[in-house]
Amino acid sequence: MKKQLIKQPFLLISASVFILEGLMAGVALAQPDHYGAIATSASGGWGYAYDYPTRQQAEQKALRECGKSDCQVQVWFKNACGAVAKSPEGNLGWGWASTPEQAQAYALTECGTGTCKIETWACTTR
Repeated sequence: MKKQLIKQPFLLISASVFILEGLMAGVALAQPDHYGAIATSASGGWGYAYDYPTRQQAEQKALRECGKSDCQVQVWFKNACGAVAKSPEGNLGWGWASTPEQAQAYALTECGTGTCKIETWACTTR
């Protein structure tokens, strides 16, 4: 009978640890989303924002940072990176991806000329 009494508390403790580990993993997975945005201006201004709780807040911050009356949001991203490329002729390209390198590659491709260079990029902390 002593063996059975020893096993029951052990099983209860083991089950409790398993449940707590599951809950902790769920908390780690349920982290809030982070938004970012990049705005540019035809007259040369640009601004970016990252780690905002909403897309709207990120876009508003990017527009304020751009600081020109003709600024427009070119790209927004969630739990990712965004980039904007520009050519000397004024062509623009933008993209977003999970890494800054991928976002920049997409922006350069979208810009469409061999003279495009990355204007700016940003990433959220995810």
